[in-house]
Amino acid sequence: MELESIELGTIEELYTFVESSIEQTALVLDHDALYRPWVRLSSSSCSQVRWVYPAKPLSEMLLQHLGNFAHTALSEKTLVLLERGRVLTVIDLEAVDGRSQPHRLTAIIENAFKPRRTKASMGRGFSGDPFVLLGVSETDSDEVIAKKYKQLVLEYHPDRVAHLGQELKDLAAKKTTEINAAFAAIKKARKR
Repeated sequence: MELESIELGTIEELYTFVESSIEQTALVLDHDALYRPWVRLSSSSCSQVRWVYPAKPLSEMLLQHLGNFAHTALSEKTLVLLERGRVLTVIDLEAVDGRSQPHRLTAIIENAFKPRRTKASMGRGFSGDPFVLLGVSETDSDEVIAKKYKQLVLEYHPDRVAHLGQELKDLAAKKTTEINAAFAAIKKARKR
C-alpha cells in the first residue's frame, strides 16, 4: 500500500487519528519515511496495512501522548501498529534491526495483526472470541463487562420468548449458554 503523509500537529489531530484507525494501520514515526527503503519494502510486503507517517517531526508533547496510548515511551525510531482505535504494539526499530533486516520487520508486523484466539475463547458452549460475543473490548473494566453480560442474559433469556414457540425458546437457550460460557471464560482468563 502507498505511504501517505498525515498532519499530526495537535493533540486533537493525534486523538482523532488514533480513534479513527479502524483498519490495520502502521504509523512510522519518521517524517522522512517516504525516503526509507525499509519502509517501502515493508509497506509493499504488508499490503493489507495502511501505512502513514507524520508530515513533520512529532513534538515531544505529541510523542508523550502517543506513548500514553501505547503505555510505553516512544522514540523517533518507532513503528506504531494500530487497529480499532487502539495501539496494538510498538516496534522499536533499533531493537529488531528493522532498518537492516526488513524481512524480520515484515514478519513481526504480519504477526501483530493476526487475529488472536485467546485462551478465554476455548470455553465450553461457544466458539470464537468471548469479548466479541459479549460486545465488549479486552480493555473494558470488569464492571463494564459484567454490566453487558447481565444485559445480554436478560435480553436472551428463554423465558422471555417462551410464548413465541419452542424453536425460539431453544435458540434463546443456546444463546444464553454461549453468553454464560463467554463470561465465565473472560473471568477465568482475568484471574491469571
